[in-house]
Amino acid sequence: MDLNLQLYLIILFVAVVVISQTILISASGTRANRNRLLKKQLEAIAESGKPQQQSLLRKSYLDNLGPTERWLENNAFGEYLSERLSLAGLNWKAYKVAIWLTITIFFAMFSVLFITQNLKMAVATPAIIIVAFIVFIQQQTEKRLHLFEEQFVEALDVMKRALLVGYPFTEVMKTVSEEMPPPISVEFGKTFVELNYGVDIKVALANLAQRNPSVSVLAFNSAVVIQKETGGNLAETLDKISAVIRSRFRLMRKVRTLSAEGRMSAWVLMMVPFVLFLMLYVSNPGYIAPLLESERGHTVLTVTAILMTLGLFWIRKLLRIEV
Repeated sequence: MDLNLQLYLIILFVAVVVISQTILISASGTRANRNRLLKKQLEAIAESGKPQQQSLLRKSYLDNLGPTERWLENNAFGEYLSERLSLAGLNWKAYKVAIWLTITIFFAMFSVLFITQNLKMAVATPAIIIVAFIVFIQQQTEKRLHLFEEQFVEALDVMKRALLVGYPFTEVMKTVSEEMPPPISVEFGKTFVELNYGVDIKVALANLAQRNPSVSVLAFNSAVVIQKETGGNLAETLDKISAVIRSRFRLMRKVRTLSAEGRMSAWVLMMVPFVLFLMLYVSNPGYIAPLLESERGHTVLTVTAILMTLGLFWIRKLLRIEV
């Protein structure tokens, strides 16, 4: 087998693994429907807020940049990438990430083209790098949101105790930002700053939920908004929300335990073709040669890749159990 074909197979293997990671453990995949519902409800919550208040932190961030940095950052792509990085808990400037990613793509393309002299592989390299970057961002987002939801239950207990001793709601947010570890302290600190600058409480809480899309946060927002409009014992309401969220976590852990076998089966089914191919190539290269060198073999590989992708989507659909 020549060097070009070996490199092609290595890149194909990396691409399939990265795509399967995106399919099986993607943060946006498991939360896509929930996030769409949250966005609709958050828009309804923040409907009465002033439009200029909703981007207070974003404006403050842009004001601290230089003219060139502000021009690079203040656009649709910059806002989208900045939101993704914020969800992942990465304090990176969006325009710097875009510049470094572009440099990496061009460097990798020219390196692959120089080493392999294969234009198709060079053209496929940017897609692999971009998918790998997306997977990294999604994994960081999933990790951060999972930690945030675990801390949120404790934050509700801290808020309940602060309310019982007579603290106003703004000071309750400050207490959480000072006593809790990141990332929840950072998020509640941002909400405290917005409230101090006079942002409407509906808008401030909607911004909190947009930065941390979670059903738990939405339940908290609804309880606070209803209490502010109709009155009632907010400390008691937070105590009940905390109990419900803890029950939900217990159910989530049980579901994850019961679906562990299915996830392991997905990984085994995904890796078996590559392991068998490697074993056959090592033991009898001539047996595999027609599959790699003939046009019919390339067609078989293409159809196999499509069927494997469809199978991964089907397994993911079976394993997606929303709690």
